[in-house]
Amino acid sequence: MRARWLAVPVALALPAVATAKDPARRAAAADSDVGVAVEFAGHAHEQVEQMAAAGIGWVRADLAWSHAEREPGKYDFSTWDPLVAAAESRAIRVLLILDYGNALYDGMAPPCSDPARAAFAAFSGAAARHFRGRAAWEIWNEPNVPRFWMGAPDPVCYVALAQEAAAAIRREDPAAWILGPALGGETFDRDYLEATFRRGLLGIVDAVSIHPYSAAYPEAAAPIYGDVRRMMKAYGAPRRVPLVVSEWGYQGHEAETDVQADYLVRALTVNRSSGIPLTIWYCWQEPVLPWNSFGLLDVHGRAKASYLALQSLRAR
Repeated sequence: MRARWLAVPVALALPAVATAKDPARRAAAADSDVGVAVEFAGHAHEQVEQMAAAGIGWVRADLAWSHAEREPGKYDFSTWDPLVAAAESRAIRVLLILDYGNALYDGMAPPCSDPARAAFAAFSGAAARHFRGRAAWEIWNEPNVPRFWMGAPDPVCYVALAQEAAAAIRREDPAAWILGPALGGETFDRDYLEATFRRGLLGIVDAVSIHPYSAAYPEAAAPIYGDVRRMMKAYGAPRRVPLVVSEWGYQGHEAETDVQADYLVRALTVNRSSGIPLTIWYCWQEPVLPWNSFGLLDVHGRAKASYLALQSLRAR
C-alpha cells in the first residue's frame, strides 16, 4: 500500500525549539511530524545526517536519572550534549525522557516517597536548566508497564511525580513542552490512562503521549485515538493539549522487512489523517546485541526497507 505525504500543520500544535542558524538546514526538518527513538543517546549524534536525509524531524532518547545523577545533587549531562548539539545542526528537535529509578533514592524503586519524588523533580529541573530552550520533555516511559515503572504501576504516584517534575522544569524553562504519560503496553491500558486524567494529568502536561502497540495493524490505531480523545474531552482537557504518538513501531524480521516498511507508511498515513501532529518511530537502529528487529537500520547501520520507504515519502 502506498501513501501520499499528507501535510499536517505541525507549527500549530508543536512548540518552536532552537534550530540551526543556516536557513537551509533549518528548513530541512523543522516542519517534519516524524521522529525516531534511539536506544543509545551516546552514539546517535554520529547519525543525524542520515536521519535528516530521511526527513526525520525529531529524535527521542532516554535521559536516565541514574546515569545523570551518580552523587546526590550532582548532575552530569555530558552524555546527551553531543546528541542535542548535532540535532540542532540539522534542525532536528530533541525529546528527552526523564525516567527510571536511581539507587540513591528508594533503592531504584519508583520515586514515590516524598524525598525521592523531590529528588526526581530536582533532577528534572537541572536537566531543563542545562538544555533550556533546546529540548522537549517526557516524564517517564510507559509507567503503566511494570517492566518500565520498575514496580507495580501506580497512577497516583505517577501523577504526583509528573506534577512536581513539570513544575521544576517550568521554573527553569517556562516555554518547555512537556509530555506524558507515554502510555504503553501490548494492550490499550484505558483504566490507567483514565486514572491519570482523573487525578489531574491533563492540567500538568502540554500533550498527551501514547504508544499504540496494541494496534495489530496500523489502521487499528484510529479507534484508540478516538477513545483517548473522548476521555480527554470528558476530563476537561484544554483545547491546546494535543494527542501525540511518542513511540510506535512494528518488528521487521529479515524475511518481513517489506512488510515492516509497508506498516510504517500506513502508520504515518493513519496518524496524519487522524490529526496526530507527531509520530516517533521505534526505533532508529537495532541494538548490537539484538533483542528486537524494530530498527530503520540494522545492527551494522545499513538502511532497511523501512528507512528507504520513509526516505521516499520525503521526496514526494
